[in-house]
Amino acid sequence: MQNASNRLLVAVERRALERATIITCDSEDTRRRVIQTYPEQSDKTRIVPNGVDVELFRPSIGERCDSNSHENIILCVARGLEPRKGIKYLIEALPAVTEVTEAKAVIVGQASQSVKKQIVEEAQTLGVLNNIDIVDPVSLHDLVRLYQRAEVTVVPSTLEGFSKPTLESMACGTPVIGTAVGAVPELLDKVSGILIKPGDSNAIAEALTALLLDKGRIWKMGQSARRRVMEHFTWRSVVRRILTICEEALAST
Repeated sequence: MQNASNRLLVAVERRALERATIITCDSEDTRRRVIQTYPEQSDKTRIVPNGVDVELFRPSIGERCDSNSHENIILCVARGLEPRKGIKYLIEALPAVTEVTEAKAVIVGQASQSVKKQIVEEAQTLGVLNNIDIVDPVSLHDLVRLYQRAEVTVVPSTLEGFSKPTLESMACGTPVIGTAVGAVPELLDKVSGILIKPGDSNAIAEALTALLLDKGRIWKMGQSARRRVMEHFTWRSVVRRILTICEEALAST
């Protein structure tokens, strides 16, 4: 039954793409996957990234500074704490980080009791149970406050799509350490975040330690992250791209 359903879905998807004048993809990564499956549709594809509400997701009043006044909060936001989100690699990185500086990982996401238990047991085994806080999904207001309070957001996924948390963190002026999967490499650049290979807890530890010991760098990267979002990922810029594509589609009919 499942195979029949999958075949039907593919057939419907293929038919829809054949009839489309233009196919929009939210990233180059998505575009590559579409072309891999439907190479005959490559000329139709256009990239329109997701945007972020820069009035809601914004730095707190008063700029970050290169002092030690901020708590060393490491934020990790995942809609669901499933294995592909790579939470285990962040936990494995914490012992090395906490050896040189005080830090707490705040992990936000929906998870079953068994998954939470697994995370807690891993942290307890590594001696960092007091350095993690697992939080159920919060309101948008509280989520923004977490991004603003954090020194850095970590996106340790081994498999990812567009990664809204990356964009939301950047909009709040908080730099991101993200794995080079999905659209994450398209969102971050060298001055607004740090890219690492997936599944590498040592790389996470090294990147975190380097940032947490250099608050001036955190501040500069956060400013660059906010600037990058304002230049490329506001909803206003997304709408302009969509209107351009609509004009192109109308001109071709």
